[in-house]
Amino acid sequence: MKKLFVGIDFSKEKVDVAIISAEGLVETSARVFNEFKNSVSGYKQLVKWVEQNANGIDSSLWLFCGENTGDYSKPLCNHLYGKGYDMWLENSKCIKDASGLRRLKSDRADATMIAEYAMRNHDKAVIYEPLSQPLAQLRELYLYRQMLVRHRCGFETRRGEKRLLMEKSPAKTTIAQSGKHIISEFNKEIAKINKKIASLIESSDELYEVFNIVTSVPGIGTQNAVCLMVYTDNFRRFNYDSRKIACYYGIAPFGKDSGTSVHVDPHVHYMANRHIKAMLTQAALAAIRFNPTISQYYMRLTESGKKMPVAMNNVKNKLLHMVTSMVKNKQLYNPEYRISA
Repeated sequence: MKKLFVGIDFSKEKVDVAIISAEGLVETSARVFNEFKNSVSGYKQLVKWVEQNANGIDSSLWLFCGENTGDYSKPLCNHLYGKGYDMWLENSKCIKDASGLRRLKSDRADATMIAEYAMRNHDKAVIYEPLSQPLAQLRELYLYRQMLVRHRCGFETRRGEKRLLMEKSPAKTTIAQSGKHIISEFNKEIAKINKKIASLIESSDELYEVFNIVTSVPGIGTQNAVCLMVYTDNFRRFNYDSRKIACYYGIAPFGKDSGTSVHVDPHVHYMANRHIKAMLTQAALAAIRFNPTISQYYMRLTESGKKMPVAMNNVKNKLLHMVTSMVKNKQLYNPEYRISA
């Protein structure tokens, strides 16, 4: 059966598009290319152009595919989803690794590479679905809050350094006063965003239910819960698979074993979002301190000879497995639950 594969290379102002018609892995017509503005009018022109070059293939057999580039890719994906077309947003590294050695780098070549990837791997496609409106708003608020926190940290660090290193002078006084004022303004804005986040969660049944379950675990506070909800799309992104979530968070250990000479003990991989990993570390530390079940589990690990970093990673893993299971089964934390080592 003939199918149409549309590779899309996203950029800020335009999208480059390549079309491959194929039956199985055999291409049935010449490839075609075009580029369109990354705007609503451009999206309409793109769809019309694909229709003209579909060679009679029904739209139910079309598969649009592109790299997940965040905000640049979402508008077109939402447009195609609204029109009923299948859109696959794939991780850019997966596409790059599957494409082998490439000497040419251009937008047209990238669009072709993505179309080829879709043709060869369409059986693994995960069809794009937009976030619900409350979850999309929560994501934007949380990311904005993190930006404010980062900038506040930068000003606090610089103000502290100047206080220690600079001698008394008008310049030092100006810097100290200015830094104090800016930090105060950041604190006010962060407090406003915290209230907005709390109000949004309370107003949405979808968000409130999951938030209530996650924060029922002693040690997991508001920011850790929101971080989990945002980066897992309310735990639906990985279909409630705690192992995949642990892998995404960078706490799943992987080893290497090849032949007779390569034997590397399992360890966490460097490819992870450091922010969410740090947030989970904070939750684990709080849980060890305030959650008797987690505290006992951590003590058993250390007493059995586990090194502290390994034991901490085990705690983070256990927290993720526990919370994911609770959300999946819509159950609040049970303090009588006992964790096996």
